[in-house]
Amino acid sequence: MTLVSIIMPTFNRADTIKRAIRSVQAQTFTDWELIVVDDGSTDDTAARIEGCDPRLKLIRQENQGTAGARNTGLRASAGSYIAFLDSDDEWLPHHLELCVRFLEAFPGEQFVTN
Repeated sequence: MTLVSIIMPTFNRADTIKRAIRSVQAQTFTDWELIVVDDGSTDDTAARIEGCDPRLKLIRQENQGTAGARNTGLRASAGSYIAFLDSDDEWLPHHLELCVRFLEAFPGEQFVTN
């Protein structure tokens, strides 16, 4: 079972999504799946990312907004932990490792935010 499911909603982000995905691929913590929910993009967002990583699951849907896309990603997730990353953002390479370490060190805590 995957430890961390990363949910990335996207809409017309062909110009930034590869950078966001590369920041996930560069993580020092590697037990993750990335669920990209293409929320009705009309550009070539989906075409730019298909097949770029076996841990990436692409879900395409009619536009439902960011919350709808996140909910779709949650339903498809298999991880014990959930992380959200917007498709126009990026993480530093140690982001997931630090979050997982914190949650394991403090099991009573329910979330990490930055």
